[in-house]
Amino acid sequence: MGEVINVYCKACKKGWQCFTGNGLQHGRKEMILAAFPAQDRQRAESLLAASMIPAYDFRYGLAVCVHCHNVVAVPVLRAVDSEDICVGRCPLCGEKTKSLCAEEQSVEEWSKKTACPVCKSHRLRAETVGDWD
Repeated sequence: MGEVINVYCKACKKGWQCFTGNGLQHGRKEMILAAFPAQDRQRAESLLAASMIPAYDFRYGLAVCVHCHNVVAVPVLRAVDSEDICVGRCPLCGEKTKSLCAEEQSVEEWSKKTACPVCKSHRLRAETVGDWD
């Protein structure tokens, strides 16, 4: 089940709502591939096909887009048996993102370490406000 995360900057008051994690629909490879933009889909396909047993983790993770100055949720596909990772692009402008929230990192921890894409202060805060599926 995914989580709805509200991220806001205490300095400039800008806010974003992001849908992280994954839902039941992401149990199918076709739906995982559909989450990635066309230019990243081939990389995701090769990662999914890398092993005989489907050994991967898919989720949407928080990231910062320095191009359009937003906090967004991007698709992240990881191979379980290797270090391979495929990170999707910003869903708003199509550019690559930075400051991806690591899988083992809490959103609260990520928000404290990440600079606001608008004002560059380190006063981002994140809170879980619901679930999605």
